[in-house]
Amino acid sequence: MSMNKELNNRLLKQSEEQQSHVEYEHEYGFYDNITAGNMEAVKKLLADPEDVKMYEAPEYGRLSRDPLQNIRYHFVVSAALITRLCVEKGLERELAYTLSDLYIGKMDCAKAAQQIISLHNEMLLDFTEKMAELPKRKIYSIQVIKAMEYIFHHRTARLTAKELADILQINRSYLSTLFKKETGIGISEFIRREKIKAAENMLKFSDYSYSEIGEYFGFASQSHFTECFKKETGMTPKEYRKRFSQSQESFSK
Repeated sequence: MSMNKELNNRLLKQSEEQQSHVEYEHEYGFYDNITAGNMEAVKKLLADPEDVKMYEAPEYGRLSRDPLQNIRYHFVVSAALITRLCVEKGLERELAYTLSDLYIGKMDCAKAAQQIISLHNEMLLDFTEKMAELPKRKIYSIQVIKAMEYIFHHRTARLTAKELADILQINRSYLSTLFKKETGIGISEFIRREKIKAAENMLKFSDYSYSEIGEYFGFASQSHFTECFKKETGMTPKEYRKRFSQSQESFSK
């Protein structure tokens, strides 16, 4: 059967059975709350992890005859759409797509529908929280933006303020003064914070040891990594992994 013929047959069947996909206004309102950073509204719309039959309803559309695979496909579609919408609304592209990849990878390890739905809820809240933080960010000068972008893309390097200024061909003293004036923190502290943020994700979603993660992000030693990590998060890497990876471990069992 040709695709066009199959399409017409499916549309006819849905019309006869009065089936339709989720209304545009409802779907738009849902995603609009995410991109607007409206945590309270999104929390009210989260799915019940025990409602595993939800995605079999006609309005969601069947993407696979296998119920578990159907939920997986819907997860990927949702992640892709949310990521694109958040990027369009100002979320850093690399941050958004990396976050999406991490959640899809975790979903791929899940063995049960309840786990996938719970992970989907977590992803929605994570993106919403990051969008809620956007208005708090100031509009920076082009020099500071370039510095931030370079730091973000080179978090694994042992980067110093002098090296950054040389790379961007900006006077070090001028860049340091401007950076602190606009961000409220020095370049070295900003670099350290970005490294720790990235390390948090590795502690959550990987099995690398603390020393391997510290070395990967250019810390002089594991003790130095632990010291910096605790200063930023209030926890040691071990405490952080124990607290935040426990909820993730079940997905791979």
